[in-house]
Amino acid sequence: MRRDPIYLSTFTGRPPDEPSILGEALNEVFVRCSNSNSRHRRFLAAAGGLLLPLAIVSIRKTYPGQAKRAMMGVWSFLRQFMYTKFVIVVDDDINARDWKDVMWAISTRMDPVRDVTLVENTPIDYLDFASPESGLGGKIGLDATTKLPPETSARGAPRSA
Repeated sequence: MRRDPIYLSTFTGRPPDEPSILGEALNEVFVRCSNSNSRHRRFLAAAGGLLLPLAIVSIRKTYPGQAKRAMMGVWSFLRQFMYTKFVIVVDDDINARDWKDVMWAISTRMDPVRDVTLVENTPIDYLDFASPESGLGGKIGLDATTKLPPETSARGAPRSA
């Protein structure tokens, strides 16, 4: 009923949109929090993945199973990241901001059976219409790191060129 009303709203959709721009700032906050643990080198909530559904974590891997621990850390570290559906963990020689670098790590350092972690019936964003139940769905973690024994006793994985 006002003469010059102000309507507060945000534009959401395919990035770049307002949430993805806000996510750039959130990345920097998370990086500062995670840098207290020197093994986490870089974190990126990818704007192309609509910000929160996709995260890429670069770690300095020092022990077997560390990539899975990083996945669980993303899903539990900050409350908002419990809604992240896809977590990709790469070594610190991979640029988490370069999608070609991340895809190279996935295709050369990952076995689809050994290196995929699926989590069922876990909290998910209510606005995620792909989930089978409102607020409850699945998550996937991809370990695209170089494997250490006993993760594999097979060939060594290549390093980036």
